[in-house]
Amino acid sequence: MLQGQTTRLFVASAGGAAILLVVVLAFAMTRDVGNDALGRTNTSLDAAYDFSLLTFEGETFVLSEHASGPIFIYFWASWCAPCEAEAPLIQALWPEYQARGYTFVGVNIWDREVDARAFLERHDITFPTVIDDGETYLDYGVYGVPEAFFLLPGLDVEAKYIGELSEDAFRERLAKIEAPS
Repeated sequence: MLQGQTTRLFVASAGGAAILLVVVLAFAMTRDVGNDALGRTNTSLDAAYDFSLLTFEGETFVLSEHASGPIFIYFWASWCAPCEAEAPLIQALWPEYQARGYTFVGVNIWDREVDARAFLERHDITFPTVIDDGETYLDYGVYGVPEAFFLLPGLDVEAKYIGELSEDAFRERLAKIEAPS
């Protein structure tokens, strides 16, 4: 008899826990917990944090050395499906915008180096790409990938963009940070 009571108590406890979980999740959903808006979003950064990070080629990339022109900072990971989808677009636009004085820099986060290198090779990425030191993404308030920052000359943050960039949205954001001629 004791075993039957224990089983009923266990089933009742598990059911109560499941109901509590559903209530908590429903409450969180009504408050938009965990739902960052995709697209352009506000950021608390007025000016970009300077960083000095190693590229995958072993060279040092210093953000402030590129402050005279517009900068696109792209936080990504090899396991990120939207990153996989938009990498060809970013690479395709890089030569055009590089010729106009822009700097693109990819910051690889939360990744194994071997996987990141395979991603770069698979997409033939030629713009500078660095390995995060475990602090840079925190300085920028990055919560997921992909996230991008569009910097005006002088390292002022014009916009933060969360999620996959379409070509139209990407070009629009890049136009807003273009250096005056």
